[in-house]
Amino acid sequence: MIKIIPNFLPYPLFKYLKSIVENEQGMLWNFNPRNLRPQHNVKGSENYKLGKTLYVMPQLTSNGQEVYDKELMPLFGVFEAFMREHMQDRCKDEEYGGTKMVRMKMNCYPSQERQIDHGIHTDILGNGRPDPNVVTSVFNFHTCNGYTTVFDKDKNGDYKKKVVVPSIENSCVMFNNPHPHFGTTQNDTQTRIVLNTNIMKANVDPFADPDKITGEVERLDDYF
Repeated sequence: MIKIIPNFLPYPLFKYLKSIVENEQGMLWNFNPRNLRPQHNVKGSENYKLGKTLYVMPQLTSNGQEVYDKELMPLFGVFEAFMREHMQDRCKDEEYGGTKMVRMKMNCYPSQERQIDHGIHTDILGNGRPDPNVVTSVFNFHTCNGYTTVFDKDKNGDYKKKVVVPSIENSCVMFNNPHPHFGTTQNDTQTRIVLNTNIMKANVDPFADPDKITGEVERLDDYF
């Protein structure tokens, strides 16, 4: 499932957060010589970017310790609440654990002479496979000719159908974590900054009753 949402944040809040990410004195970026981890050898993974990690849950860190940016998470943590506004009630029901932040990071793409595709990937793995209980979002701070490509299912159920999402400020694309995706850099503005957020859905029963018409059981990675 893929949702493209314009005007994701109230405009005054968007303007304030944008002023923070563009603050050359307060925002310190880390240079990432690759846009994916070394074990990902797909084409485009070797291209560089700038990054800023805001949150990582303990289960995903090498030392089992939570990563939490004390200055930025009190501000940017509100994205989880805004993501919930576009989710079904069953996927955020507090009775079944509600949603949980998994990972949040910012990516900054400096302008280059040509547009460059980064590596195709999924964000969160569980037991070596994309976790179907995770919902991913990519939020745009800038309008430019960069974009995000998300692969949707084709008629055979394979993730091969390209959905190109343009970079328009204050817009967000949300999709189930198993959808592969990648970013493409811009060459018409100095920078393109995006916020990448992953949250866990509430514990929805995966053994729901089959559809009365099709007889098929809804897959966890088909809704949020």
